[in-house]
Amino acid sequence: MEELKKKILEDGYVINENVLRVDSFLNHQIDIEFLDEMAAEIVRLFDNKKITKVLTIESSGIAIACAVA
Repeated sequence: MEELKKKILEDGYVINENVLRVDSFLNHQIDIEFLDEMAAEIVRLFDNKKITKVLTIESSGIAIACAVA
């Protein structure tokens, strides 16, 4: 997840104390290579579990949930 931290620091920006915009790589403009890297890391972290569903409650999570699935 260090790559995610780095990407947020490089490309994300704070709107206010409750909102961090990451639409330049995760929402409006998806960085597919980065998305694949994040999905691979999530899969690695849960590799020893029997996962049958990937859920997200926010539209920002749909792309990564699909990549993980």
